[in-house]
Amino acid sequence: MLPRNVLIALLCCLLAMQNLIVASQQLLLVLLGRIRLLRLMETLTQLLNRRRRRRRFHPYWTFPRPLESWFEIHMHQRNFPEAFFRRHLRMGRNSFDNLLTLLRGYVQRENTRFRDCIPPEKVLAIGLYRIAHGGSYDNTALAMNVGKTTVHEAFRDVVNALYDIRNDFIKLPVTVDETAASIGTFEHLSMLPNIAGAIDGSHIKIRAPGESAVDYFSRYQQHDVVVQAVVNGRKLFIDVAAGFPGSLHDARVLRNSSIYQKAENGDILAAGPMYLIGTDEIQPYLVGDSAYPLSPWLQKPYPEGTRDPGEIRFNKELSSARVVVECAFGILKSRWRILDAIEERNIAAVSKIIVACAVLHNFCILAGDEWDEDDFNNDDDNGPNNNDDVLRDGDDIRELLKNNL
Repeated sequence: MLPRNVLIALLCCLLAMQNLIVASQQLLLVLLGRIRLLRLMETLTQLLNRRRRRRRFHPYWTFPRPLESWFEIHMHQRNFPEAFFRRHLRMGRNSFDNLLTLLRGYVQRENTRFRDCIPPEKVLAIGLYRIAHGGSYDNTALAMNVGKTTVHEAFRDVVNALYDIRNDFIKLPVTVDETAASIGTFEHLSMLPNIAGAIDGSHIKIRAPGESAVDYFSRYQQHDVVVQAVVNGRKLFIDVAAGFPGSLHDARVLRNSSIYQKAENGDILAAGPMYLIGTDEIQPYLVGDSAYPLSPWLQKPYPEGTRDPGEIRFNKELSSARVVVECAFGILKSRWRILDAIEERNIAAVSKIIVACAVLHNFCILAGDEWDEDDFNNDDDNGPNNNDDVLRDGDDIRELLKNNL
């Protein structure tokens, strides 16, 4: 039996150890609680940060882009090479400035409370870039450092502006003096007298229209529209009729065009000046290929298989004059690449784009801004055609012209 004092000491030790264990347990619980609290606080902090980030994020009112595109840099730094500007907009800087002066009223925008408007020179450049290169609106947007919607609006405004001034640049000769001036442009091209213009048609590829798509499916196995044009000896378009279904024959396109009615009614070409061959008067006339009907105001070649020397020479001289319209179409399509394939489905919009390109073509020629003819191929969409719709008067005139050679 242990002494009493030893037992008391052991009891005290046991009590002390028990108290120490209880205190340790309490301390451990406190530590665990603080760890949980810290984790909870960390989780809450992360949630708050996420909510703050979400609050700070918002859609861009204006998408962040570089301050300047190549156009702004090149426009304001006149020491940039002219070829760079011309390659992108298909005209020289002086021609661009003159066109801007002409169209400023159509492409001028107004500032709003939210942002400053795009200056008119940038609007014109955007429209010209898409006309020059074609392709999608996105490609033009990236090249010009603007949004897709901006490209769409600028392109529409430029096309509509060019279409509105079409009568100032595409004009049929009506008076005797105007007709004589047009005849003069062919004198160095052919020995045939009194040629006032060359007529031909060309096909422009389009997307299948929403209505009557089968009518626009041509022999080239694509959807396209036919463009009929009359050109003078300077390769200037003096009449353009666009938007005819691609399945139509050139002769039918001619009959459905306004120039046919004007010529048949004597509103154009009939007034003169007249050319005398013996006692016979030859009125001014157009030259076309074998797809067209023969008439007093429209001459076409003899059949290709002829062996008559006079007919062969006539065909050669007529071809020398008629080739200008093929060259004009070639320059038009080479310079304004949107004509490779127009993406619009609306035929009225397609016709406006084609006419706008013809206006630009004439504007550049009149401004002395010629296009390099080595960059295009002659555009001849017409294969051999036999046309029996021959007016006797036209046949007699052709015989007179042949014999006059």
